[in-house]
Amino acid sequence: MKNELRKKFKIYRKTLNTKILSQKIKENLVNIPEYINAKNIMTYYSLADEVSTLDYFSDTTKTWFLPKIDGDNLLVLRYDKNKLMKNRYNIYEPIENTANNPQNLDLVIIPAIAVDWNGYRLGYGKGYYDRFLKNLNDSVIKVTLVFSDLFVKDVCPEKHDIKCSIVVTDKGVYRINC
Repeated sequence: MKNELRKKFKIYRKTLNTKILSQKIKENLVNIPEYINAKNIMTYYSLADEVSTLDYFSDTTKTWFLPKIDGDNLLVLRYDKNKLMKNRYNIYEPIENTANNPQNLDLVIIPAIAVDWNGYRLGYGKGYYDRFLKNLNDSVIKVTLVFSDLFVKDVCPEKHDIKCSIVVTDKGVYRINC
């Protein structure tokens, strides 16, 4: 079921004007208190049809981190635009291997193909983020960015799926009771 949803939503996502919608999502994100008060933020390095995070790194009031795949897990590494390379999934990640303590993060921005009204995200199916998120302190705020048309009733969550606490779309900000 999840694989069918992934295919359907990925095809639909290609029909969207992701540049304009991503800008609206960014405007909504940067105005919430959780973002304003955060100092250490981990985000993903976006792909062409995802909600773009690429101009977030220009906010020099924040210290930015990116995930790096290490086996079945994600490491937290400081963002440096001059020290990135593509991984096996064609996603840019830091070259360095000196991991930072994820408990020092204030906010994590999590990629999603779609998100449901209960805060569960439909990811890419490898489980990296769910494994990562389950070990974070409750104080680390989990935010998912998604196009409003992909904020849906149900993504068929499974027992191991981790909820996000805030969903930011191009139409607004939604706080989830976790």
